[in-house]
Amino acid sequence: MEYLTVEEARNQSGLRLVLTRGVPGPWSEAAKAILKLRNVDYVPVQQIAGGENSELVEWTRHRNAPIALYENEAPRVRWLELLDLAERLGSGPSLVPEDRDDRMFMLGLINEIVGERGMAWNARLLMFHAGIVVQGPEAANNPMYADYQYDAEAIEANTAKIQGFLDYLASHIKAQHGKGSHFLVGCQLTAADVYWAYFSNMLEILPPEQCPVSDGLRDVWGVLAKSISGYDPVLIEQRNRIFADHLVVPLDF
Repeated sequence: MEYLTVEEARNQSGLRLVLTRGVPGPWSEAAKAILKLRNVDYVPVQQIAGGENSELVEWTRHRNAPIALYENEAPRVRWLELLDLAERLGSGPSLVPEDRDDRMFMLGLINEIVGERGMAWNARLLMFHAGIVVQGPEAANNPMYADYQYDAEAIEANTAKIQGFLDYLASHIKAQHGKGSHFLVGCQLTAADVYWAYFSNMLEILPPEQCPVSDGLRDVWGVLAKSISGYDPVLIEQRNRIFADHLVVPLDF
């Protein structure tokens, strides 16, 4: 993928999407997929993983990715803000259900996957903890540990929350199958399927031919699966079906 620098992007109009360069971060990959499915064009802008990204902070007041900047509107950094923007600017089938009950369930489910204190948040804390085990206490000097409120005493509770969510999601997928649906919400593709497809990489990463990353990153993402007591294969089967039918591989980052 070809990226603009922050300096170059500031002089552009239209939609600029700040993404983590060279890393298939699930937040960034899901945002890209949401926009593609909604037929929304954007210009990729680089954010450097683990870097200071001082120019990005000066421009947006945010350091992480993804960040969507449309014309002169305020930066959008939360998953729901990005989804709302894609729905507003896009065309074709909506990724948000018309039915109110389905819509409310979808929003809650996505938040359980990607929101603060959700599955991905807690999985990241497990990865931080693994870093301390390997590198020693000095690993916690990384400012990300403070930014995401790492607490060694909470790791057991974080792990239990992940396990509980994965067990729930597996049961829900099986219930959907019983209704004749292979989607997470209702009987059509929604944003929930997209978010789970990319965030499931934290549980079981796509094979190298579909997600060409280093062995080191595969080891880091392997921390979650090693930390829990196990997970139902239906979680990955559902993810693989969504990729096969609706998403693009190999990932381009």
